[in-house]
Amino acid sequence: MRNKHYIIALSIAVAFALIVVIWTFNCVNISEDRRWVDLAQTFLYPLSCTVIGSAILTYAGLEISDKVLENYNKRIGYGLSNRQIYFQGSANKISETKEDLQVSNLIKSENYMDSTITAYDADIAILCIEGEPTKKSKQDSNNPNQKSDPKKMSKWQMKAHDQVTALKATLTPQQALIVYTDGWLHDDTKAEINNRPFSVLVNFRGRIVTDIHSLLTTLPPRNGD
Repeated sequence: MRNKHYIIALSIAVAFALIVVIWTFNCVNISEDRRWVDLAQTFLYPLSCTVIGSAILTYAGLEISDKVLENYNKRIGYGLSNRQIYFQGSANKISETKEDLQVSNLIKSENYMDSTITAYDADIAILCIEGEPTKKSKQDSNNPNQKSDPKKMSKWQMKAHDQVTALKATLTPQQALIVYTDGWLHDDTKAEINNRPFSVLVNFRGRIVTDIHSLLTTLPPRNGD
């Protein structure tokens, strides 16, 4: 409907411009008053050309913007309706992420709740890793300020690195990778994530749903899409 309004408005503008041009030529040809001739040549005729040119440019611009917007809306609709998500790793973090996706209610639940979805099938693979182990205190085992055990920390970082590289190796460049953890990954592991296209490291629960939505709508089409 909006396109029709644009076309009608354009037609009126072009018709008006043509009328002005014809009237200008008539004035030039039949008027004996040089003031009309000068007015037509210096003002009316250039104005008519400007109106016609503006109408053509406006129409071309609207055509281009409509196609871009149409493509954008298709990508968003397809991403939120058809793209699938694969989960791997910590059951607790997987559960809370799925719970947040359900609350968001922007993605079809079958596209992330189906346990038969594989890394090969999915558009986004989410690796959930529990945080590194801490050194327990005899006085307060629930103290959030406990320091990490260096040996356990190193072992945890190596295991996390292996998990990231193993999952990354199964994905194509058209598939997204999200690593969700509240632990501190080794710099080499972060580089593995940051140097890959469509990959995100998430350390906070409040951010992961936003990143999922963003990737679903910006991922390039896969073969067959």
